[in-house]
Amino acid sequence: SGINAEYVVKIAQSKEAVVSTQSTGATVNVSAQNVHEAGKGAFTGEISCGMALDCGAKYTILGHSERRHVFRESNKQIGAKTAAALGVGLTVIACIGEKEEERDSGKTMDV
Repeated sequence: SGINAEYVVKIAQSKEAVVSTQSTGATVNVSAQNVHEAGKGAFTGEISCGMALDCGAKYTILGHSERRHVFRESNKQIGAKTAAALGVGLTVIACIGEKEEERDSGKTMDV
């Protein structure tokens, strides 16, 4: 079709959420919405980098504003997640965004 584009699809926390694109011929890569920095252990509701890879992910998105503000993730923890992701071969998409009220009040570029 002449279009040279790369697509990334964020997965939920299960293999069943991976979308098949074989019928379209498009190149679609899979991304985890978030990962935990520990390689293994009991972290209910979290996904490890290994689990993301098992689901077919090549990417992970880290640093979400709501993770920073609601869950109090620090730069140190996001750095640890980034190191863990890079260490297993995931590409990190850095999410550096504003809070909802900052966006709604037109302050996106000030953040």
